Amino acid sequence: MERWFGVITQRAIRRGSFSSVKELIARIEQFVAAYNKTKAPFNWTATADSILEKLQRLCVQISGKSL
Repeated sequence: MERWFGVITQRAIRRGSFSSVKELIARIEQFVAAYNKTKAPFNWTATADSILEKLQRLCVQISGKSL
């Protein structure tokens, strides 16, 4: 879900770009309609183990403690 919001923010909506909520909603709906025509699933390149290892390193950096 987070990645989806990143995509729509990068490609369709920017803060301060719309003069009304109605205009923002219309732009989001236009983007979703166009995106759905050519959509493709996101391809995960990281393994679960590599994600957990990265999380472990981050926890150590932040708190000095491991999981």
